[in-house]
Amino acid sequence: MNLSEVSNYLLDLLPRAGQILRRYFHAETLTKKMKGKLDFVTAADLAVDKFIHDKLSHDYPKIPIFSEETAPKDFSGFKGSDYLWVVDPLDGTANFSRGDANFSISIALVRNSKSLVGAIFLPVSSRMFWAQKDREGAYWNGRRIYISQTSKLRDAVVCTDWSHILGTRELTTQFLSKIYYQVCQFKILGSAATDMTLLARGGVDIYHHVHLMPWDIAAAALIVEKAGGKITDSYGNSWDVFTPGILAANPQLHQKLLKVINH
Repeated sequence: MNLSEVSNYLLDLLPRAGQILRRYFHAETLTKKMKGKLDFVTAADLAVDKFIHDKLSHDYPKIPIFSEETAPKDFSGFKGSDYLWVVDPLDGTANFSRGDANFSISIALVRNSKSLVGAIFLPVSSRMFWAQKDREGAYWNGRRIYISQTSKLRDAVVCTDWSHILGTRELTTQFLSKIYYQVCQFKILGSAATDMTLLARGGVDIYHHVHLMPWDIAAAALIVEKAGGKITDSYGNSWDVFTPGILAANPQLHQKLLKVINH
């Protein structure tokens, strides 16, 4: 498959999906329903999901689509897929529903649990981030971006978030308790995909989360890696899109942080 053609396809598709989100974002009312104790879906999620699903299934009929809004509870069967679209039609739904512009649309082309192309679009600011496996660099609206070169933990800005799974939240408090006195600042911004683009362009230095879904992070992880970042799980083990926990930073900070949180 020609990955440059896939990248160009996504760079055209995501802004059109973003137009749908913008219309809902500025609407006076927004219907939503719960899909878990702490998670919910809105009409905007569903409308964008249908638009993307219709386009991908028409233009790439042989590639299965693994989307947040249609994925089965047991999605282990997708791990063995050859090519696979991994889609989050609205990452940061809670932000979106409260008028906070920190949300995005994320699509990745994955093969054997590794991202080949990733694109993330922020509809309100029209920011597009993307990367592809066989091309140097990560890009923001056509400009190459780089992860920060911060080397000291005391200067680091750390971005994290709370899992929707209550049983894993204690792991986040443990992480925070180990590093709160060693770093400069914490941010909790509410959208993993969007927050990782901030990491990729040097706006924060570290991103950590104890439990994400593949659609949250498949595109973002590739963008961070191609911007110069290092990604593992919280214990330093190898990472793929089906790994729930993630620790991402530049190589210097990554190694130092692993020693602190696993001491």
